[in-house]
Amino acid sequence: MTAPTLQIEVLGSGTSVGVPMIGCQCSVCTSPDPRDRRLRPSTLIRYAGRNILIDCGPDFRYQALRAKVDRIDAILFTHAHADHIMGLDDVRPFNFRQKAPVPVWGSRETIATIRQVFRYIFETLYTQSTIPKIETNTFTGQPFEVAGLTITPVPVLHGSDTVHGFRFGAAAYLTDHSTIPEESLQLLAGLDVLFVDGLRHRDHPTHSTVRQAVAHLDKLRPRRGYLTHICHDLPHQETQRSLPANATLAWDGLQIETSARTPPRVYRSLSEIDGSFGPCALTIGNFDGVHRGHQELMRRVANYAASRGFSSGVLTFDPHPARIVAPSRAPRLLATVEERCRLMGEEGIERILVLPFDRKTSELSPAEFVERILVRQLAVRHIIVGEDFRFGHGQAGNAATLAEMGRSHGFTIEAIRKIDSHHHQISSTSVRQHLTAGNVSEAQHELGRAYAVEGEVVAGKGIGATQTVPTLNMSWTAEVIPASGVYVTETREVASTQTWPSVTNVGFRPTFGGDELTIETFLLEPLDGPAPRSIRVEFLYRLRSERKFDDPGLLKAQILRDVGRARSFHRRKKRWAATGSIATI
Repeated sequence: MTAPTLQIEVLGSGTSVGVPMIGCQCSVCTSPDPRDRRLRPSTLIRYAGRNILIDCGPDFRYQALRAKVDRIDAILFTHAHADHIMGLDDVRPFNFRQKAPVPVWGSRETIATIRQVFRYIFETLYTQSTIPKIETNTFTGQPFEVAGLTITPVPVLHGSDTVHGFRFGAAAYLTDHSTIPEESLQLLAGLDVLFVDGLRHRDHPTHSTVRQAVAHLDKLRPRRGYLTHICHDLPHQETQRSLPANATLAWDGLQIETSARTPPRVYRSLSEIDGSFGPCALTIGNFDGVHRGHQELMRRVANYAASRGFSSGVLTFDPHPARIVAPSRAPRLLATVEERCRLMGEEGIERILVLPFDRKTSELSPAEFVERILVRQLAVRHIIVGEDFRFGHGQAGNAATLAEMGRSHGFTIEAIRKIDSHHHQISSTSVRQHLTAGNVSEAQHELGRAYAVEGEVVAGKGIGATQTVPTLNMSWTAEVIPASGVYVTETREVASTQTWPSVTNVGFRPTFGGDELTIETFLLEPLDGPAPRSIRVEFLYRLRSERKFDDPGLLKAQILRDVGRARSFHRRKKRWAATGSIATI
């Protein structure tokens, strides 16, 4: 199941006066870096062919032209300050094109101010001039639907005033806030993308400082965090270097892709379960890598739950049980817990219990595990597992055991066969074996996606820039790295939708006497702006093994041949994608 996606484009990341500020000659206002040019705050959500605008400030006409916005299906207003509403008259061209009013949403106070400021829009007197045609709607604290997307208002404090941010899919956008109330923090859990106010370093009575913005991101732990509503105190490159890995300074034109599906609620212990988990349909397992076999289980759980009005759930473990009961046999993991939860959510899972696995948990008998956890805590009604499923102390329980206990506890069980791939059954172990042998194409086939390694770009030893070809060197925390060799890859900037076809070397640089494993990526297209801070390298195809050359010139010649083959691969990949002839390569 491919999760629906949405794209977020930052139209303006600046303050109420914008950057550069009129009459100012500071180093930021006169900077040649395009990321230091910040229009008034506004963001566009593109979803299923529709466009939802957040705030419509005085720069909206230019923003819409620059972003090539050809329709507006709705406007969400965070509040009614001038820098957020004064572009509303420029809705008229969209009325002409769409031949319909544009729905706008805001709090009761915001809509009242808009009706006052733009009285001419709502007056019934005859006029020879065209006026914007809008339909006003007010929201309360409850989620509402706009252009097919569920929007949840998030109240925040702008000094002493209450304004609103919005949560949509796996993302949330907050601007103009000095405080995020505790009840709103609960609305922002489990996000992939989060924008927060990060005005400057010095304190401000109605806006968050950079330090406060970073604290919000540390507490809420989105996968990607962005600071917006930025004044001319913050030069982009210098500020970005000072930020921690979980924070990125937004910029005008930044594009981000994320899931349109609300992420699953993740429980980290039994004590967090408050009766909201069930009644549920459930699958149980480690699900390392969330490969195609796991995906099939989860799709069945999601479909069964939807047909019965249950929640769809997963029970998984952290750490991997083998690390407690048999540490010497514990496998290296293909994915972090966070990555597993994100991938499960893409298959329609709504609730995930990450059960801390310790010695006490390992000693639960099958009967204790079922009664204490599945029945009492999770209110399970139906369980779907693989036919080789084992559970309980000494792995004494199996699918038949579950079925027998289900008859007395009121749940049903379904056991399904593993999925075959190229005459063997898909498993986390087989994916791991493919990667450690360098067979990344086979790993991709079994995972249903390219295997990827993510990390920060770090300084290399300068050898590539002076003797061969310049590369991006990355650090990583992944436990499984493909075998040493040269690979066709695709490289993505973690902070945006920017991607590059690439060729990547995994190895020890034997030509230069290296003894430390490195991952070095050469981009096949030039960088447009500064080098990315964090990248995700997706491994598509292995070109060759790593080997030692007699001199750097011979290595450079081979790299150029590798680049040629990689370019050819990416050209074929584009043709395949255009024709839809295959799902994976």
